Amino acid sequence: MINRQAWIKKSRLGGLKRIEMYGNPGTSEGRSKGGRRACEFFRLHPDIAQQRGFINLKEIKRPARSVELAKFIGIMLGDGGIRSKYQLTISFNYKTDRGFAEYVTRLIKRLFAVEHIISKRKDSLGADIVISSASVIDFLLKQGLKAGNKVKHQVDIPAWIKSDLEFQKACLRGLVDTDGSLYCHKYKVNNKWYKYLKLDFTSCSEPLLRSAYAIFSNLGIRASLKGVHITVSAKAEVNRYLATVGSSNIKFLDRWMKF
Repeated sequence: MINRQAWIKKSRLGGLKRIEMYGNPGTSEGRSKGGRRACEFFRLHPDIAQQRGFINLKEIKRPARSVELAKFIGIMLGDGGIRSKYQLTISFNYKTDRGFAEYVTRLIKRLFAVEHIISKRKDSLGADIVISSASVIDFLLKQGLKAGNKVKHQVDIPAWIKSDLEFQKACLRGLVDTDGSLYCHKYKVNNKWYKYLKLDFTSCSEPLLRSAYAIFSNLGIRASLKGVHITVSAKAEVNRYLATVGSSNIKFLDRWMKF
């Protein structure tokens, strides 16, 4: 026959031990502690996690701050977007920018060691590089990016990039490769046509625009800032930009070489 007093005592000790390990389920602190212990248990036992329908975060490579990461941040500030805490996208033109998109996917693989998919849009030439990883999103938010609408949030280049000239240069390269354009400007004087290359970078985020303009100045490249545009007009300055900053966008390099 079970001694009732001994059973109550053992039950009480068991309950206290459980609260010590997992927290009091009646308090938010206790529930939080219990959740962390459960997450750690499922992380160490992925088979059990899968059986219970618990989804573990994917392990990713977490790169140090570098020229390549600064370049990727620039790409994200340009044509990238963090849609949710689980997914980011980088948009491109499937017809004209496929070469650049292939470069970006290789960069993503080197930086984070994660997979991606290409999602084409119906009835247009638009497409997206899509990464579904809460771990990557969490990492990028800690590097200074913001989720949601970049214009609404008036995003800016992260401070750690501004503190290093090489990082600035790499970030500017990512920005211009995505939200910039290189085009031939033609004008007529005394019935004679002249033409030269112009470089233009556009952003509706004022902090980002001013930071990009400051980088052009820091690199000794003469540019003008008007409205939402930064323009490099002189042929020598465009050449200086491409020689100093460079481009990973094959479309830009082809136009430069043909001109």
